[in-house]
Order: sequence, then structure tokens, then C-alpha cells
Amino acid sequence: MPVPVGPWPWPTVRELKTLFVAMGCELRETKSLVVDEEGSARTIPFLYSELTDDFVSLRDYDDDDRLSWLEVENWERRLGVQIPRGETN
Repeated sequence: MPVPVGPWPWPTVRELKTLFVAMGCELRETKSLVVDEEGSARTIPFLYSELTDDFVSLRDYDDDDRLSWLEVENWERRLGVQIPRGETN
């Protein structure tokens, strides 16, 4: 089911992950563990595009974070994918 994404409100990281994966990107995690500021070891999720052989790190984002459209456009350029937009008023 498509996630409606228009100019307002800004999309959540969860919505963007869904859209980018639907458009052909892969949601991956680093193979090695990284220790964060609290001392917890974890992997880092990222979106990968085979088209551009580039990625967008999701390390600093929670699923409910909202991103500005400038940040979304940066992801689109890096991943070589333009996600669908909702209608503008």
C-alpha cells in the first residue's frame, strides 16, 4: 500500500524507508558492530542503491523522526531514486 507523502507534513523516516525500498533500494545493516555513546554494541542500518552504488546512513534517525524535503531530496540524489509526492494544493 503506498504511503501518501506530500509537502506537509514532512515524512517520517519509517515512511521514507518504505518508499525507497518500494522504489528498488535495499535496507541493509553494517556487518560489523559499532559501539555507541552509551557503550552498547549495535549494527548501523542504511539504505543502499545498486543504481548509484551509494548509501544513506540511518544511524542518527529514529523511525518516527520527520525529515525536511531538502533532506529527502538529498537522499533521492544519493540513491538515484525519486519517490512519489502527494498532490500539492
